[in-house]
Amino acid sequence: MAKSHMFDPIPETELVELSLKNVAKVEAMIQNDSAYLKSSNKDACERGKYKGSTAYWMVQLKQILFGVESVAGEYADVLSNAIQAVDRDNSTHLNADGVGRDELFDRIKNIPKSLLVEYLKHPKESKYHLINVLSQATHPKDSKHKPRTNLSFASKFCHYACFYLFEGEDEQDNYSIYDNVVLRVLPRYCDYYKVSKLRSLAHDYLTYQATIDEIIKAAGGSISRNGFDHLLWYYFKGRD
Repeated sequence: MAKSHMFDPIPETELVELSLKNVAKVEAMIQNDSAYLKSSNKDACERGKYKGSTAYWMVQLKQILFGVESVAGEYADVLSNAIQAVDRDNSTHLNADGVGRDELFDRIKNIPKSLLVEYLKHPKESKYHLINVLSQATHPKDSKHKPRTNLSFASKFCHYACFYLFEGEDEQDNYSIYDNVVLRVLPRYCDYYKVSKLRSLAHDYLTYQATIDEIIKAAGGSISRNGFDHLLWYYFKGRD
């Protein structure tokens, strides 16, 4: 019976098929995986040592950005917790340089709230300005730490912000997650679908997302960026 629920491969390859059926399977697996249950739980707020899920804090952020007055807590507190939740749930290690969380908090907080929504909602029109702002090198305060360019965090913050701010709208799927597992296998999909990448995919978010879009289109265009991210990440993270 288990065999009937396995992912469908692309015939005569070691690649997983980019289909709605496979995306549905991976979403079911993730939603039942104990390692990821909390991060997508909108009701997972502060209890004991757990400081709240990405979903919970992004929903709070949505209510503040869209002017719901009944939200408990100030913008700075909610924004700080949203940053920490994305960092914690995705193991992006922002504070490996000693200043990452605070510095990225300041960068976002200094953007007017209405403009932040515009950057998230219209990334192409802004030339992915928010990604660029968040992925600039940090400034450690001592010689023990090195500057970090947090592109992975930048993409994940933008992705999850859109996922919860624009739920049910096209803009919910605005940002691909920049992930090392996906990055590692993208060239193989480029080869299979004869998609040419213009420059190196590493550290170039615009080319990275454009390449993903071309692969999805070449595969029939039936899945979302979010589905693509989840499928490739979950399928290949344990494979060589």
